[in-house]
Amino acid sequence: MGCEVSRAGDDLDPRGPALSVRGLLVRRRKVPVLGPLDLEIGRGELWGVVGPNGAGKTTLLRAIAGLEPADAGSIAIAGRPAGAGTRGVVGWLSQQSDQPPEVPFTVAEVASFARPGSRAAEDRSAVMEALEALGLTGLSERRYRELSGGERRKVELARLLAGRAELLLLDEPAAGLDLDWQERMTALVGDLARRHGRTVVMVSHDTGRLPAGCDGVLLLDRGRAIACGPPRKVLTGGHLSSVFGVPLEVTERGGRFFAGVAT
Repeated sequence: MGCEVSRAGDDLDPRGPALSVRGLLVRRRKVPVLGPLDLEIGRGELWGVVGPNGAGKTTLLRAIAGLEPADAGSIAIAGRPAGAGTRGVVGWLSQQSDQPPEVPFTVAEVASFARPGSRAAEDRSAVMEALEALGLTGLSERRYRELSGGERRKVELARLLAGRAELLLLDEPAAGLDLDWQERMTALVGDLARRHGRTVVMVSHDTGRLPAGCDGVLLLDRGRAIACGPPRKVLTGGHLSSVFGVPLEVTERGGRFFAGVAT
């Protein structure tokens, strides 16, 4: 059965939630891999999705982005049913690069892919600002295919930052980066909501990679929501020990939550 999408109004509603998920269910080979799941995220909020491998984290993002068919439920983005009508409103960063490594484009050209069909000065400015934010200005004329995996990751995020998408879905954005850039990427993701006004849903298996000031966290295990709400209530030793299968304790530092094996 296809996704039964609620019929909201034809226009995006800036007053409604950025994302509304109701009764979402995804099956593979008739076996449920996600849901039923409800989730509502306000405009300009930053949410983390946490859980072990196979918990359904990436499946959730793919369903929201329209890349994973749903068997039941509804997904609305800014009050509008998800689908063709919300293209351009949603930006997607997958775990793997969206661009083939052999593409013959420069870094600046790849970063501009989110703003097609326009060469206005404001668009070029947005691309250069995004490259600067990610420390890529010096590489702007470098061929994308010449970059390291970590550098390509930064270019993909710069593409989203330069674009007009209001809801950003980030799947392990710090993957493949060295320790310094993992920290810088964590801070940048936080800025996407606080400084750039984007709504961000970020997947991470590592609670410490969630930026300070997250508005909420969804904890998944085997496709089910174990806990959902403010980080302090969700990211507890009890909840995390249960889903990861080892005794864990959580330390809060500077608004971030770091999980480690209990001693």
